[in-house]
Amino acid sequence: MAAPFCLTSQVLQPQCIYYDAQLCARDAAQQKNAVCSANPAEMPLSANVGQYCVVTSARSSNCTYADRQTCARAATEQRGTCVIAPTRQSVGAPDPYSAQNGF
Repeated sequence: MAAPFCLTSQVLQPQCIYYDAQLCARDAAQQKNAVCSANPAEMPLSANVGQYCVVTSARSSNCTYADRQTCARAATEQRGTCVIAPTRQSVGAPDPYSAQNGF
């Protein structure tokens, strides 16, 4: 059984040893190019309108943030961490040739 938060980077395997979101975020900030992420096996996040989610140690999540800076600020206020949303919404103009946006 792994912890709900993982320290990840391009050079390390995910280290899913964190039960405290704020501690995971602090350790990620001390590493070069590392981030704290939610462990999908232990804490699945539901998709929402945002590109980023604030996740707390109480396992609550809010995936309504459009940019990392706003998400990170909210995460600090809530003593959590900011993670990439599970299914990021596309950004930009709708594709007029797609089945959903065309005709």
